[in-house]
Amino acid sequence: MEMKFTVIKNADIEEYLDEGEKSDLSRLLWKIGRLRKLDGKVAEQTHLVISTDESYVQKVVDILKENGHWGSEQVPNQLQFQIVDDILVLPEGKE
Repeated sequence: MEMKFTVIKNADIEEYLDEGEKSDLSRLLWKIGRLRKLDGKVAEQTHLVISTDESYVQKVVDILKENGHWGSEQVPNQLQFQIVDDILVLPEGKE
């Protein structure tokens, strides 16, 4: 699966970020929205997010596959990783 989006739960922002960090995040999101608008795109997009631990997630994955929106496409600027026992495992670096 291509990791195409970054999702942060609003409750996590409230619970884990201090006011300065919230302000920094707000500025970054504003900048992205403003630059998207200057590029002629919608400033703030809305997406449907489904947690992978939902009982129906496989049905959603199957629908995405049927419609060509699921795959193992490698994106050059995207880090590939795995999650093993709740631990983020990064690939070995090239030496």
